[in-house]
Amino acid sequence: EQLLRGYGWIPHVVEGDESMAMHRLMAATMERCLTDIRDIQRSLGITTLYVTHDQEEALVVSDRICIMQGGRIEQVGAAWDVYKAPATRFVAGFVGDSNRWSGKVTRVEGKRIELRTEEGLTLRAAAHGAAPAVGTRARIFVRPEAILVDRNAADLDSYENRLSGRVSSLLFNGAASRILVEDTLGEQIEVTLPQSGEFADLKRGDMVHIAWAAEQTTCFAGEG
Repeated sequence: EQLLRGYGWIPHVVEGDESMAMHRLMAATMERCLTDIRDIQRSLGITTLYVTHDQEEALVVSDRICIMQGGRIEQVGAAWDVYKAPATRFVAGFVGDSNRWSGKVTRVEGKRIELRTEEGLTLRAAAHGAAPAVGTRARIFVRPEAILVDRNAADLDSYENRLSGRVSSLLFNGAASRILVEDTLGEQIEVTLPQSGEFADLKRGDMVHIAWAAEQTTCFAGEG
């Protein structure tokens, strides 16, 4: 910032193409750099057009994000909207991590649908846009952090989607730690591990119960 002000000239628009190369930095340094960049943007009032494949950079520094595929715009919106309310199947699968299932719609009530997967799993979701018709194909997505995990199945009775399974893998990464749960049909489901400490002794092979609300499940008509 001081360097730009020293030249006495502040550009109105700055364009960058993969210019930060944050993947080469340590995590703590990267977070500080992203924060500094955002602070400079705001203090100078510079409009910055930044082209990147790094989702973390885009989500942290951007006021608005444009997701493109094959030269076509899929969605434009704030980081929260792009992450929490993807407009297309591509955005839902591209931004962040998601568990996903495909199947046939067996029931529709307003924006709520019921879907049965090829493996025989019945899931309930909230339709995005027009609800798919009964008998048609659909694809649903649910974020790992939207899924609750518990040792007692009864604690999750109020949720529309409930499954049981065994821990097949523990992916320890501090606050971002996750587990893979293999359900009774052999499906692997990624779940963010709570940081409350109650699962500190969780190990591979342990039986757990998982659940999530239909509103946390994004549904799109068709395959993809």
